[in-house]
Amino acid sequence: MTQTAHHLPENPEGRILLDSIVTLIEQSRSRVALQVNSEITRLYWHVGKAINQELLGKQRGEYGERIISSLASGLTRAYGRGWGKRHLWHCVRVADTFPEDQIVNALSTQLSWTHLRLLAGVEDGLKREFYTELSLQERWSTRVLQERMDSMLFERSALSRKPEQLLRQELGTLRSAGAVTPDLVFRDPYVLDFLGLSDTYSERDLESAILAQLQQFIIELGSDFAFLARQKRILIDNEDFKIDLLFYHRGLRRLVAIDLKLGRFKAAYKGQMELYLKWLDRNERKEGEESPIGLILCAEKSQEQIELLELDKGHIRVSEYLTQLPPKEVFASRLHKAIELAKVKKEE
Repeated sequence: MTQTAHHLPENPEGRILLDSIVTLIEQSRSRVALQVNSEITRLYWHVGKAINQELLGKQRGEYGERIISSLASGLTRAYGRGWGKRHLWHCVRVADTFPEDQIVNALSTQLSWTHLRLLAGVEDGLKREFYTELSLQERWSTRVLQERMDSMLFERSALSRKPEQLLRQELGTLRSAGAVTPDLVFRDPYVLDFLGLSDTYSERDLESAILAQLQQFIIELGSDFAFLARQKRILIDNEDFKIDLLFYHRGLRRLVAIDLKLGRFKAAYKGQMELYLKWLDRNERKEGEESPIGLILCAEKSQEQIELLELDKGHIRVSEYLTQLPPKEVFASRLHKAIELAKVKKEE
């Protein structure tokens, strides 16, 4: 509410009327801001398209530089510094990347020009579609989008390990129906470098650090996760068990149990998680919800055991977590190798 509003009528009726008018004003401002953003985005796209069609074609060498420099000089004199060479090249790239005006018209009502500029920098079409759909679905700000791209979210998603046809199919379902799947939600590895853990720590230290940085942890998990409980106590045959962390995922419409493990994955962890999920299904699952799903977070995976137990496609998922992010080149190489290996195994 504006500062002025606090100094106006004190009687209840006047206050209610004032609040309703303030709401109308704020809603109108929001609609105007959206319209302005959409119009600016379409303008920049049309500028890029005009440069492409009328002047540059496919030329990106010295000729293109001369044309862009000339245009930038004229536009800067007429409209100010915002129309420099760099901005015009961004217009050209976005128009190249999103060549159909109906797509741009649809995106411009939900994503800003900066979103489109960042997305246009992603050369791989499937990867770009992944980031575009999640930006729309989870309402990412441009800062969050940049962070997701920098952390190689696409390469860390289970979706990236699927054949191209299935990947396109899931993205299409997300676009048309807003439906998410576990492969779209879960990641491997999870980057938990924000926890500030030293080289030696216990499971309790890990859990406490996650809870202390719960907002950051949920950001890494994904925006649809809602925290429910820590050390969730369940009683089976008069024996106490505790689920480390319990979340609810709105998109999946199911409970998500998370078990934290310090060392390498062990096959016995599957039975433990299955017990938790069966109990949650019987005692906590509400009408209209899907069956609970589990995530075992380990410091290191045992890939062959995980494959034999078929934990890459069921209700239990296993992911590594990193408390320190390796150099980007090493991280990228590791993820690309994992993706290629997973695709080869699916083809066998």
